[in-house]
Amino acid sequence: MPLGQSAKRRALEPAFDAAARQVAERTVPFVILGVADADGIVRVDAFSPPDQPRIGTDAVCLLASITKPIVATAVLQLVEEGRVELTGAIGGWAPGLTNPAWAPITPWHVLSHTSGLDDVELEAVILGGGDRAELLDRVRAAPQLTPPGSRFHYASAPFDLLGDAVGLRTGEPFEASLRRTLLEPLGMAGTTFDPRPDPALAGRMAPVEVGGPEGHPLPESAGLVDGYVRLHLHGGGLWSTAGDLLRFGRAMLRGGEVDGVRILSPALVELMTREVTAPRESQATGGLGWQADPLKAEHYGLGWGRPGIASVASPSAFGHGGASGTRLWIDPDFDLVYVYLTGSWGLPPEPIEAVQQAIYTGLSSEASATRVGP
Repeated sequence: MPLGQSAKRRALEPAFDAAARQVAERTVPFVILGVADADGIVRVDAFSPPDQPRIGTDAVCLLASITKPIVATAVLQLVEEGRVELTGAIGGWAPGLTNPAWAPITPWHVLSHTSGLDDVELEAVILGGGDRAELLDRVRAAPQLTPPGSRFHYASAPFDLLGDAVGLRTGEPFEASLRRTLLEPLGMAGTTFDPRPDPALAGRMAPVEVGGPEGHPLPESAGLVDGYVRLHLHGGGLWSTAGDLLRFGRAMLRGGEVDGVRILSPALVELMTREVTAPRESQATGGLGWQADPLKAEHYGLGWGRPGIASVASPSAFGHGGASGTRLWIDPDFDLVYVYLTGSWGLPPEPIEAVQQAIYTGLSSEASATRVGP
């Protein structure tokens, strides 16, 4: 029998307690943790140190790479509308954005991180006061490391190339289509590449602090953070709230629909969440993201990560994390969506993994107790 909302809230107590401890122990500067299922939000809470300004559950946080599945969904919407070809050559739509020395790359290649393109030195662009034009110039000038489709190589910069190329293909700036087809229909009013022009959002922007043992590529400085925001990075620049992300996650959990709003067909949801890099059945023989050590293999779909063999998640799960200490995770087998938000760039995965473990342990234990109960 499925767990009810009250049983789920009880099961999730250890996960929220773990998040609170992380803040109390100064592992992270704050945590916003939210959990939902197909029917709605189960619980959202925010934890801040008592001697610091309070971060509320409606705080607007830098998502970093959670941007990728949101952008990927908007691209797949255009594919579904017939306005973009998933396997069409980007250079054919936007020759000025690509390098003629590259083998042709497609949206499929970019979204699956198999374009062969590398990232650019983002910090150099920001410190030099560069804009998106300079960013794209650096992408275009970079060599293609491997033939398209031959190897998984995670890179954010190609998403900027893709977004601008899609805009040229459709005649509509990509950010405008993202808002028209995805953010506005879902009511994701707190999701934007730049919250600062909106006073209501600007006042809720959460800080981004140094985190992790290797330091911070963007030291805590208003000028540098502003520079990052100014670039509107399609691979990592969105800001959002826990509520917006849970709604987006619920739509994906429900096969592309939530509360009567359909953003994508079930077939396209299945396509973009299907693993294309290192399927489990290929672990012994290779794959696009294959590694000799299966614990190091890459697991990725189109804009979405997939659980590795050591993950507590079910094989149906998909999600994405961000370098600012964020994660959005969806697991249909557990009727689960969760979001973890903080502002610690370079945060190692262990704190988020600990909370994820507590979520799964709590839900599975509660379900087991319900099955054997009187």
